[in-house]
Amino acid sequence: MNEHINQPETRVVIAGVGLIGGSIAAAIRKRQPSCEVIGLGRNKERLQAAVSAGILTSWTTEMSHGLLNDRVLVVVCLPVNLIADTVIAIAKNAGPEVLITDAGSVKSIICNKVASDAKAAKRFIGAHPIAGGEHGGFENADSELFQNRTCVLVEEPGNTKSTPTQMLRAELFWRGIGCQIVKMTAEDHDRILALTSHLPHLMAAVTASAVGPQNLRLTGSGFRDTTRVAAGDASLWKEIFANNRGPVIEAIDTAQSLLGRYRAALIENDGTSIEELLREASSCRSKIST
Repeated sequence: MNEHINQPETRVVIAGVGLIGGSIAAAIRKRQPSCEVIGLGRNKERLQAAVSAGILTSWTTEMSHGLLNDRVLVVVCLPVNLIADTVIAIAKNAGPEVLITDAGSVKSIICNKVASDAKAAKRFIGAHPIAGGEHGGFENADSELFQNRTCVLVEEPGNTKSTPTQMLRAELFWRGIGCQIVKMTAEDHDRILALTSHLPHLMAAVTASAVGPQNLRLTGSGFRDTTRVAAGDASLWKEIFANNRGPVIEAIDTAQSLLGRYRAALIENDGTSIEELLREASSCRSKIST
């Protein structure tokens, strides 16, 4: 494997060709047109439609032993509750030059389950490209979705199941579609993403529900910007919350504490404290460059 490590992938399998999987495929097709991009799924009509749209070069409904004997990189882009079992199933027939990565937005529960299977653990590098949108399906795929976006690669101290060569191969792949790489433990990832991704989705949902459909005609761009992600797939986000319960609960507690400070300041008619809270938030938000 070492002799190929700095070479771009020539065959990539995308398990789950929705928005994220489709965007990964589109990014590969744009940047590495000679790379074979194979869609893996159950819906033959949808897979063929993705081929017709130029997202995929071909498709399959099963990972054959023959395909997994070659040098291939597999990206699992399924709902978080399905990723670990899929990785383990793919690894059963995988040869020594197969690398499996994923795009799940929760990492601990996935990485821990994969680690329990020796063959899968040797072939898996957990990943999370932090990008997405509220509209699913490969029809909304964007070849630039990952450009300059952070991709977390899971690196556990003392973990010798995957090799530095595999980590470098995964890093080169994600960089190749535009990502900037950050390495951290699965636990740190889940704690931080509960605050930066999962809580914002939950707060957007709360805001949308609090306003209610009867008041929508009086909403403006602020409401639309604040609640955009609330239009996302409810079943998908249910699994994200459920599979990162502890950190999400801690994030909710943090939000409740801040809401409590606003509430107390309003009860006391304490304009100074309200302004300080708003300035803290404004200062934090202004540090985002885009």
